[in-house]
Amino acid sequence: MTKLIFCILVVMVLLTTGGGTTDDKSNGTVTITDLLGRTVSIANPVNSVVLTFYFEEYVAIEGGKNPFERVAGWNRGYWEGRRPKIWETFKSAFPEINDIPDVGYINKGTFNAEKVISLHPDMVIMYPTDYELARDDVAKLDKAGIPVVVVDYHSETLEAYTESTMLLGKILDREERAQKVMDFYREQVEKVTSRLGSLHGSKPKVYMEYGNLGPSEYGGTFGRNYMWGGVVDKCRGINIAEEAVETGKSSAISPEYLLKQNPDVIIMTSNVDMGYGAMQNDVNEWLKSFMQRPGWNDLNASKNGRVYAIDHGLCRSLHSFFAVQCVAKCLYPEEFKDLDPAENYREFHKKFLPVEYSGLWIASI
Repeated sequence: MTKLIFCILVVMVLLTTGGGTTDDKSNGTVTITDLLGRTVSIANPVNSVVLTFYFEEYVAIEGGKNPFERVAGWNRGYWEGRRPKIWETFKSAFPEINDIPDVGYINKGTFNAEKVISLHPDMVIMYPTDYELARDDVAKLDKAGIPVVVVDYHSETLEAYTESTMLLGKILDREERAQKVMDFYREQVEKVTSRLGSLHGSKPKVYMEYGNLGPSEYGGTFGRNYMWGGVVDKCRGINIAEEAVETGKSSAISPEYLLKQNPDVIIMTSNVDMGYGAMQNDVNEWLKSFMQRPGWNDLNASKNGRVYAIDHGLCRSLHSFFAVQCVAKCLYPEEFKDLDPAENYREFHKKFLPVEYSGLWIASI
């Protein structure tokens, strides 16, 4: 009954808030409604795209022996610079991606609309923040007859994930595959949410930090409804940063505030130290370096061995089911002792990704 109600709600969302399509076979176009509620006409079929984000989501939905065949250009700087282990793994499997033109990084102010236009793509796929920051460039693309479609995995809601995935499936003519991706995603999330509702007792206090600055300086932590802050909330944890960091934002907290809060669980996130090719010994040394911070050895999390590392890029993506499972297991190890997030993530790779699962995505000190 719960699944039936969910399906009805999803259909209502698709009909009222976006993701709708209208085929016009006579002139080779399809009209869609994107995640910003914009009505956009695109080529039917789509033969080439430019991506400014969501590379792995695109690959999972596209599938095939060469999921990059239709990628005319992309924001290489983000994928290669911010997620180097993932970039190297995909480049090893598909050396040709090294030759895909780089169109620049919108957040860094290097996006080049003229470069995109020269590639003659059928469309450009962006996420909401990119679209807002690149209004002038979007106008140039529109003038050149290149439509921009916005999808959204940053909202971290099942509705937005479903709508975005099915919209990409429609655009790429991969609707059946997109449905399988979402069915798998939903099933994996429900392995956590179906149990959390029956848990009672106190919630663990949790501190999550993006450890990009190393142990000498506190990195950003996450407010309510933002990245890992949202994941902690979904997993029935108390995010100690909620009182110190603005909702929907990320910023560092003071060491004094952290020590006073005395978290039960600490989870450090990293784009560089985790993922494909990561080794347990290296991650251990990385985690231990944070334990040298003044006062950290006296925290409950440290005393009880509940200090973890996790790949930063897992949230706000189709991979976030794995993030939810990992965090739930960190917060409630006994309640989820039979849950194997790594095995489920391995299955996701087998079904939807063109590279094999390897490395280390979550680790304990």
